[in-house]
Amino acid sequence: MAKPVPGDVEYAYNRVYIVVNPNPAQGPPTYRVSNPDELAGPGGGGGGGGTTGTTYDFEAVAPINVNQTPGTGANPTKVVTSMDLAQLDDRSV
Repeated sequence: MAKPVPGDVEYAYNRVYIVVNPNPAQGPPTYRVSNPDELAGPGGGGGGGGTTGTTYDFEAVAPINVNQTPGTGANPTKVVTSMDLAQLDDRSV
């Protein structure tokens, strides 16, 4: 598992956590519950909107597919994740 880096965002237990390091001279980074007004959580909860927030890059490896549709106006970017088993190698041989 990779070491957390300040600014990383994690989603767990229906909460959004952000990695911070309050005092780099004394200790390792730690996870803190994010302020919902500053960082949107899964499902569109939270925040301020606009274009200055965190940018995410969604990638997948077959048979997983990810399709992104850019948001327009006040609508957020839509990300659809699916699985297509037909993309797997034929194992009947």
